[in-house]
Amino acid sequence: MARFRCRACGQEGGFTYDPTRHECPCCGSPDVQFALGAEEMPEELIDQMAQELSQAEPLDDYPPDED
Repeated sequence: MARFRCRACGQEGGFTYDPTRHECPCCGSPDVQFALGAEEMPEELIDQMAQELSQAEPLDDYPPDED
């Protein structure tokens, strides 16, 4: 299950996520936000995010072993 909130019709709630559908399940508006649980995310997206995070620059100037 995924959660959604539509900016067009104001509806929010849960629904079964379909990665090919990018519209509000109530009114069909494309102005909708989705929140997915990790179990709903496609494996390719999780792998891509993990790879990008491993290559990210640190946010501060301290070496990782110093605090």
